Amino acid sequence: MVSSTSIKSTKKVLITSALPYVNNIPHMGNIIGCVLSADVIARYHRSQGNKVLYVCGTDEHGTATEARALEEGLTQQQICDKYYAIHKQVYDWFQISFDHFGITSQKNHTTITQDIFLDLKANGYILERDVEQAYCEKDAKFLADRFVEGECPHCHFGNARGDQCDQCGKLLDPLELINPKCKTCGSAPIKKSSRHLFLDLAKLQPKLAEWIGQQARVGEWTTNAVTTTQGWLDRGLEPRAITRDLSWGVPVPGMEGKVFYVWFDAPIGYISITEQAGEDWKAWWQDPDGVLLHQFMAKDNIPFHTILFPASLIGTNKRWTMLHHIDATEYLQHEDGKFSKSRKTGLFGDDAIKTGIPADVFRYYLLVNRPETSDTVFSWKDLQEKLNKELLANLGNLVNRTLSFIAQFQDHKVHESVLDEMDSNFLTYLAEQYTQVTDELVHTKIKEALRRIMSISQRANQYFQEKQPWKTRTENPDDCQKTMFVLANVIKDLAILLAPFLPTTSKNIFLQLGCDMRSWDDLGNLSIANQMIGTPAPLFAKLEDAKLEQIKYELQMGQSAGSSAQQKSGRSDSGKNDGVKKGRLQEDNYGSGPLKPLQLTVGRIVDVYRHPNAQKLFVEQVDFGGGDLRTIVSGLVGHYREDDLRGKTAIFVTNLQPANLRGVTSQGMILAAQGDVVEVVFVDADPGVVVRADVGEKTVNDLAEPNGEPEDSSFASSGDQLTDDNQLTIDEFGAHTLEARNFCVLLDGKQLFVGTTAVKTKNIKDGVVR
Repeated sequence: MVSSTSIKSTKKVLITSALPYVNNIPHMGNIIGCVLSADVIARYHRSQGNKVLYVCGTDEHGTATEARALEEGLTQQQICDKYYAIHKQVYDWFQISFDHFGITSQKNHTTITQDIFLDLKANGYILERDVEQAYCEKDAKFLADRFVEGECPHCHFGNARGDQCDQCGKLLDPLELINPKCKTCGSAPIKKSSRHLFLDLAKLQPKLAEWIGQQARVGEWTTNAVTTTQGWLDRGLEPRAITRDLSWGVPVPGMEGKVFYVWFDAPIGYISITEQAGEDWKAWWQDPDGVLLHQFMAKDNIPFHTILFPASLIGTNKRWTMLHHIDATEYLQHEDGKFSKSRKTGLFGDDAIKTGIPADVFRYYLLVNRPETSDTVFSWKDLQEKLNKELLANLGNLVNRTLSFIAQFQDHKVHESVLDEMDSNFLTYLAEQYTQVTDELVHTKIKEALRRIMSISQRANQYFQEKQPWKTRTENPDDCQKTMFVLANVIKDLAILLAPFLPTTSKNIFLQLGCDMRSWDDLGNLSIANQMIGTPAPLFAKLEDAKLEQIKYELQMGQSAGSSAQQKSGRSDSGKNDGVKKGRLQEDNYGSGPLKPLQLTVGRIVDVYRHPNAQKLFVEQVDFGGGDLRTIVSGLVGHYREDDLRGKTAIFVTNLQPANLRGVTSQGMILAAQGDVVEVVFVDADPGVVVRADVGEKTVNDLAEPNGEPEDSSFASSGDQLTDDNQLTIDEFGAHTLEARNFCVLLDGKQLFVGTTAVKTKNIKDGVVR
């Protein structure tokens, strides 16, 4: 039967997602903002039978790549190769169905970029201007923004980059910085003039504005795309630089030592990657009548796709396939604040793989929590609830109870049956819902579509209860078979609807139904009839509290180094707290109550060996004095050898809830500073000595008030017996701020002491302590 859900496009569908920088690992915000949302729409169109090309790839040029190469001691090409492989591994695991995932460092990209530039130049849209820039005399080169650091002129943060201050978020010019220094050699740069090329956006504005006015009406543009674009036009467009003094990038014809600015060449990557896919790129990119272009990105990328890239194409005076659908999400925040590549906070793709949670669970959570019109938050507790209460208790329950019933009481066979009025009304309602889901996907309302699908599953569970097959199988067998016939086909329809969202789950359902995967045009057809089903099995496993705590603990143990103390704490060098991060954490985790105190104790590592089930973990036996010997698991493999740790005394958190880490129970955590390297906080003290903060020569026990509570609420006494009340979860531990600042180790802004000796790091001046 052909239903109203069958929408065959007369045009080819070209889908892109914003090219990720190749200088780091994608986090959950990157995944939902670009590649995952685009993947849903690509899979939907394929199921409709439309001709689809979904392309993406790594953006390999720009100062970010050069800076990362410098940090890691690799060449730019080596950095590109390394992170391309990481990105591809993450996207493959997330089941992102690119038709091609390419790169912008291939020769064909250079050719296409230079050809577009030469057309713009020939048509009079390129200007030349002299620009004052930061120049390092010692290195004899102009410095890109990211290679200049200094004091922010707004908040006076001491380590602001030349393009933006990480403390206050203000966009900067490197020449604005107070006491600027070259990031490479540390010398003070001078001002020097350099000639650059500019795209004359002011001259292009009339043509661009005409195109935008038409396309925003006839196309599908998110509200934020319309308002952002109109804001740029209202302010008036100005010429924008398209060249930089760098060696890594697409060379500018006729200008030695210059490459194209990454904003100019990166969107052209969509075109060059199309050719890398083995396609005739002109058949896709120069066929405006035959191709529908649908582009996905986060909102910060809007002007590059609605102003700058279209202007570059319009200025060539050629017929291009131009943007029709633009889908720009708001931001997905992490429960501890913004995802940040530079700060390394939040859940990243490689860590998601290590959790053991299936990719479809992450896909579901990100999609149902998609920031379509406002920012949303990634929360581990919310993910657990959505898995247990929605995927497992709703969808998983429906599929398993239905197919298990058919297997047990109908010998695995679905019998075709004549429907009664109740069944017909139920299926009519579902057909209307299928049409709504289709319409929502056509208009890229991905979150609404997924929620509707889950409501269909919930309604099917209700139908199961209303029909009471456990009674009718003996009282009215024909009605029982009819109920299972209807439900088997509803489950088939759910598998079709879910295929763009949860591809592995969809395949599993079809496998259990004993049939091949069906496409969108089979929705509403009662095509599961007089056939044998496969073997029923649960689609999802419950995520227990203990398992979730273990996952978070292991991620905390293996968190990448590199976050600065100021970034973690939200403080500037002056010691001011710039905002709300810590207070928000307290409110999120504990309501309006105080932070639960940490118990920090000196321990001697008497033995250390490799974890039997985890390559990157050590197992340490630690003596805390008085016969208190505990097992501690740490993620120090690769940073220390066993002999570097054995016999040393260090500081440990000793009131963490015990956590089962790959079969070994860890009873605490060793403190280590994280900067360019990882440094364990070793101390010269006896096992069992209590670590304290800013309290003269008293011990924590001496500070107790008459009611027995320590004055400093950040601390618990080492003599406290561990109970459920004073044990910390990993979230409660994470609410505290442990940091190295100017080589001093601080807890919640207070210097730590062992006896009268301040606790310090040797090699890490500023960094997170975990």
